[in-house]
Amino acid sequence: MRTFLYWIPKLILLLGLLPLNAASADVRGDWKKDLFPIDSKGSWGFINDTGRIVIEPKFQEVSSFSEGLSAVKLNGKYGYIDKTGKTVIEPRFPYAFEFRDGLAWVEGDVSGFIDKTGKIVISAPVDTYCREFCEGLAVTRPRERNFQGVIGADDRKIGFIDKTGNYVIAPQFDAAWDFAGGLAAVRVNDKWGFIDTTGQFVIPAQYESASYFSENVAAVKSHGKFLFIDRSGKRAIDAEYEDAQGFFEGMAGVQIKGKWGFVDKTGKVVIAPKFDDVSGFFNGAASMVMNKKYGYIDKSGRVIVEPKYGYGHFFLGALAGVTYFPEQGDGAGTGYIDRTGRTIWPPKPKKE
Repeated sequence: MRTFLYWIPKLILLLGLLPLNAASADVRGDWKKDLFPIDSKGSWGFINDTGRIVIEPKFQEVSSFSEGLSAVKLNGKYGYIDKTGKTVIEPRFPYAFEFRDGLAWVEGDVSGFIDKTGKIVISAPVDTYCREFCEGLAVTRPRERNFQGVIGADDRKIGFIDKTGNYVIAPQFDAAWDFAGGLAAVRVNDKWGFIDTTGQFVIPAQYESASYFSENVAAVKSHGKFLFIDRSGKRAIDAEYEDAQGFFEGMAGVQIKGKWGFVDKTGKVVIAPKFDDVSGFFNGAASMVMNKKYGYIDKSGRVIVEPKYGYGHFFLGALAGVTYFPEQGDGAGTGYIDRTGRTIWPPKPKKE
């Protein structure tokens, strides 16, 4: 399944088993924000949706706020601040990630999940690391053996632990998504299926790829075509597509004859396929690509921001991050716009 290219500021990257695609976004985080990371002369802070700086830029890196806290890097170590900018967990971890289900994964002399006091309350099984908890379970995977990402030859597998730190689903999968609505997509023998929280297959491993369930529907690939299934594994829509995303806000992006549009849950085409690429709808807007430039549409398909940006991220609330000079890397020319396309935070100057 294709991975949508998001605009991402220089935030802390989450540990993951697979690239984050549009079909997974609703269960990967809180997609409505009121504070937005900004880079000012190489230091990171936050603005509100009017563009006013509310947390002064002084950090080497930041994450978006999740459950009221942001992971920040200061003097080479990670800690956490609240929305007033107050340090609530002192920077002391070599790596730290966002809070989910009241817990955050950190790494250091001792690795594991911390609570909001900074205390490690769950340790992972030996020589593994974890993704965040979703619905009470967390994916564990073997640690990579070198910087090329090569896993050890012992052929260890991926499993799930609960909040005691013990396996409730033994390591047996080659890849896995998090749980969403009581089901998780997993891969065995190059085929994807869905398991329940006991580890039993409820939809057999038979697909070439699979997404999370979103709005009780999942996009899967079978015999080279993409289709939608319900939680019983039955077809949710009769039609098949060249590519497909998950459902968000009642609509899903689909590719027909090389172009992207949107269908509703009956399979009716509600936005004609005329875009080179699209994201899902978040907070009433979706990014789209035309002639290699990103812009935005509303749920009627009306263009609300003309395509002129190098990248266009979701509207995470009132603002969306856009990039003017993506070829230069490191967020060159990155700023924020509102839904009228007005610049709320101007881009960094173009590099000479």
